[in-house]
Amino acid sequence: MADLIPFFVISLVAFGAATLTFFSGFGLGTLLLPAFALFVNLELAIAMTAIVHLTNNVIKVGLVFRGINLAILCYFGVGALLGAGIGSFLLNLISDLGLFYKTTIWGSPREVNFIEFTIGILMLCFAIIEFYPKIKIAALPLTIGGFISGFFGGLSGHQGALRSAFLAHRNLQKEVFIATGVCVSLLVDLTRLIFYKVHFSESGIPYTLLLVGILAAIIGSVLGKILFAKTTMKFIQKIVCIALIILGSSILTGLI
Repeated sequence: MADLIPFFVISLVAFGAATLTFFSGFGLGTLLLPAFALFVNLELAIAMTAIVHLTNNVIKVGLVFRGINLAILCYFGVGALLGAGIGSFLLNLISDLGLFYKTTIWGSPREVNFIEFTIGILMLCFAIIEFYPKIKIAALPLTIGGFISGFFGGLSGHQGALRSAFLAHRNLQKEVFIATGVCVSLLVDLTRLIFYKVHFSESGIPYTLLLVGILAAIIGSVLGKILFAKTTMKFIQKIVCIALIILGSSILTGLI
């Protein structure tokens, strides 16, 4: 029975996170990485998460491609690709930058490094902006917004949250918001894998567990697509805001 626990945990996390990403535009990789890390070493967890994330994005593009806005994709996507490349390269240089501070949650010691601290603060700032609409991050050029989200995506893997924060303020239709965001995410994934491939070791990957994660994420995305038709853009913006607060706080406290 204990042998089934990894499959249950991974399938539940992948399914739930993939469903939610159809509304927030992010969260699958962030939640799935620590789930995989419970059962395999960190290097394998990173590789497995990247494979699930990339596969799921390919499926999602197939589900929502009709909503892609080519103009936004070009401007935002070019910036994101450039930022992802620089961020991924920089990660190799500062990966040993070290610990920023330690904390304790429920009696368990947690550590937060410099990159995580920066990402957490940024997410909380974007959430505050959502509550104060007079502050307009939509005034930033799309290419700059794409570069910032892509840069931190390459640096820490948290590109989805910042991308959603920028695009949610562009007065887009919900279909355009999700479809264009998914396409940008796919491009950034491909860019990251080029730089990260030296860290990925195929030997030892539990392929059955990986397949379970892929299938659960795909089912979650299909369900998200069905539920998505019943939502409004305002509702999606609220989900993005709440998710930013939860994710930013979790990173700053060392939970993620």
